[in-house]
Amino acid sequence: MKAQLRVTREWIVAALLMAVVASPSPAEDQSWSRAYRSELYCVVQVMGSDKVTALSRSGEVDIDTTTLYGVGMGLNFTEHFNVNTEIMLGWMDVEERSSYWGGNVIEHDNDSVYLWNVNLDYNFSKGRLTPFVSAGAGVLGYNGDDRLHEVHFAGNAGAGIRWDMTDHFAVRVMYRSTWWEIENGDSPFQFDGVTASLLYTFK
Repeated sequence: MKAQLRVTREWIVAALLMAVVASPSPAEDQSWSRAYRSELYCVVQVMGSDKVTALSRSGEVDIDTTTLYGVGMGLNFTEHFNVNTEIMLGWMDVEERSSYWGGNVIEHDNDSVYLWNVNLDYNFSKGRLTPFVSAGAGVLGYNGDDRLHEVHFAGNAGAGIRWDMTDHFAVRVMYRSTWWEIENGDSPFQFDGVTASLLYTFK
């Protein structure tokens, strides 16, 4: 877990530095403003694999890399702040082991999963190209069999780059970490990966 946190921080710092260098001056394109623009978007999130112990370390749950697809909507209520919500769906592969059943591996393939988030983004620049940071909370639900049906709080944080290519279309790419804790887990899962969005913006 500590190694994952170090990797996450390195990706976030690198993304911010690259975006700061690439960002245009706020004085550029004075006729355009992000403020008060609404947006609809499609989103893809890759949640990297993670493994945690469970049942007071008598078991282990391993979740494979999962890709989620969804839609979202948001509002830029100032030049810098954006609030948005998104719902995503995907399929998750899970392996579990426990000393209660002799340490054998039980596999769960292609079980459905959904993730709903409400997020607050901060765009550092008023320009069309800007680095940003994001944090949010919501619910992640895993629909396996009765014993593994899990619906719990999920938090997230990330950083990346937003580019408003035209007055109506934008792209947003970030490195995001999502935390989720199952009922009998000894610690939360941390899913790290890239999230990309294609946005349609309007007033």
